[in-house]
Amino acid sequence: MKRIGIAVLSAASLLAAGTAAAAEPQWNYGQIGWIQSDGFDDGGGEGDGFKVDGSIGFLENFHFQLSYEDGTYDNSPDVDWDGYRATLGFHQAISSSGNTQFIANINYLDIDFDEDGAEGFSGNTDGYGLGFGLRSMISENVELEGMINWTKGNYDVDNSSIDEDYTDTSLVVGGRYHWLPSLSTGLTLTVNASTSNDSESLGTGDSALIDVRYSFGSDISK
Repeated sequence: MKRIGIAVLSAASLLAAGTAAAAEPQWNYGQIGWIQSDGFDDGGGEGDGFKVDGSIGFLENFHFQLSYEDGTYDNSPDVDWDGYRATLGFHQAISSSGNTQFIANINYLDIDFDEDGAEGFSGNTDGYGLGFGLRSMISENVELEGMINWTKGNYDVDNSSIDEDYTDTSLVVGGRYHWLPSLSTGLTLTVNASTSNDSESLGTGDSALIDVRYSFGSDISK
């Protein structure tokens, strides 16, 4: 409940900031970042790795995003992971200046994992879901974002009886500073609010992402 309360307060802050000014959020960009995350809900270790993201805006109110991530969980033995996430979304200005936008997304993820060592396990987790949130340029240089994501997925370990479905709800809060119109750095925190099944917890823990983003052009359909 405490985490959900924080997310609600963050969203309210974004709405209040919508009257503050500045340009519209940009949807055409490429970025690279570093991830620090929890690996397993049972305390099995932490993970780190890199993530590459791309985003394209089209038809004025739509966007498509694709990301690839690769990293390792410290779990004695370590577990390597890599995979991608795809997002198709809709965004709509809710402030007169257009600097605050409502977001609705459809998401898909597919992540493979492999434990180090000859006897280590391997498998896959995939899923689809929905996301709702806000992006706001609260000033010429500062951007804030808040999202709630819901995912329904499957966790499958090769050559075993583990093949289970799960649902996961996460809260995302991020801040970004635009050093130049085309260059920015950001910090994004993802908090796992609830998970229906601990066995699928690989990849659904809390995480922090630090990134560098290059933004370019306008909506490709304009």
